[in-house]
Amino acid sequence: MLKRIKEHLNKSYNLVFWILFGPAMLWAILGVFDLYTKYFDNLTKEDHLQFILRFFFPISVGLLVTALERRQRKKRDQLVQQIKKYLEN
Repeated sequence: MLKRIKEHLNKSYNLVFWILFGPAMLWAILGVFDLYTKYFDNLTKEDHLQFILRFFFPISVGLLVTALERRQRKKRDQLVQQIKKYLEN
């Protein structure tokens, strides 16, 4: 598993992503933790609903886009391999 993490971080765009957005994600998670541990009783139903919509909806959309891009990349890689096999014959 450590080998896969090193391979992931060796790509420059992955390293830049984690350097730029890693601290921001950590800060946001710590803020949400602080909000829900200290001020939970003061929040209304609307506050909880807004939290769910503002926090989980963008995450779910991001995961959907990532999954669709990965699927498209796999199809493209398969097509490239088929073309290579065809050209070799």
